[in-house]
Amino acid sequence: MKNEQSLPVLVTGASTGIGNCIVRFLAARGHSVYATARTEEDLAALQEIELVTPVRLDVRDIGQVREAVKLVIDQGEGLYGLVNNAGLGELGLLASWTDEEVRDIFEVNVFGPFRVTNAFLPLLLESRGRVVNIGSQGGVISKKYYGPYCMTKHALEAYTVALDQELAPYGVRASIVQPGGIVSSMGANAMPGTLARFRRVVGPFADEAAQVLAAFEQTSPPDEQAEESESNRKPSPPEIVATAVYDALFSEHPKPRYLVGTRWEGDRVLNALLEQLIAENDNPTHGYSREQLVAMLDRHVLGRNTGQE
Repeated sequence: MKNEQSLPVLVTGASTGIGNCIVRFLAARGHSVYATARTEEDLAALQEIELVTPVRLDVRDIGQVREAVKLVIDQGEGLYGLVNNAGLGELGLLASWTDEEVRDIFEVNVFGPFRVTNAFLPLLLESRGRVVNIGSQGGVISKKYYGPYCMTKHALEAYTVALDQELAPYGVRASIVQPGGIVSSMGANAMPGTLARFRRVVGPFADEAAQVLAAFEQTSPPDEQAEESESNRKPSPPEIVATAVYDALFSEHPKPRYLVGTRWEGDRVLNALLEQLIAENDNPTHGYSREQLVAMLDRHVLGRNTGQE
């Protein structure tokens, strides 16, 4: 880990949940934090945390982004880290989303990190700092009702890879953290929009939507005695995300990806990647045998372990 103390970091979407936990985690370890929120109430609450400077910011508003950059510059301490956490997580059948709703979720989840990172890039280049994007396991997998959300998180994966490749030669590294289910207010905040979409469904999807709405009304806490499953999810505490973010910010050798969550969630992601590998291999040009695929995997594992990948 880097030894410097009080390296300044800006965290977007810091009012509640994961973002707020990251802010408190960093501040508790001596780092000055610029924490962004949109309401007076949330800004006032952030003001009460030692080493935290609240910043009014809606990542959709380029004017507020520019004002945030000016505020940081005026503080005179530069900026070492940027954590793009602000995001939306609403659900719904693809046929129920309006163009405006899809644009808005992309505006926050994709264009927001793009816009904010570009605005702060001169400061990050000067400090040879870090960018950490809060993605999702939905950036690797996808499933019904999560379409637009997963679309944005897949885009954020691609953005982070390209960003790291472009900035690494200049001393700035970019990583993405991929949480599974996390205890936060995102689900509650997204529920009004989610319910509205399922209620507006018509045609052949109407019965299915009605079943989903009924399931929402019957939601119960997870059974801690039973194994985790699709119907018995066990959200993790936000501290596991904060810990991954801290490593991405301050490790001498940050990982490109940080998969965080339960073992069940991680297995789901790894199996999805293996299924994709098998599907991609099924083409006239390749069609490698099981033994050839295993040998290829062994080469990659060896290369990673020896730093020669």
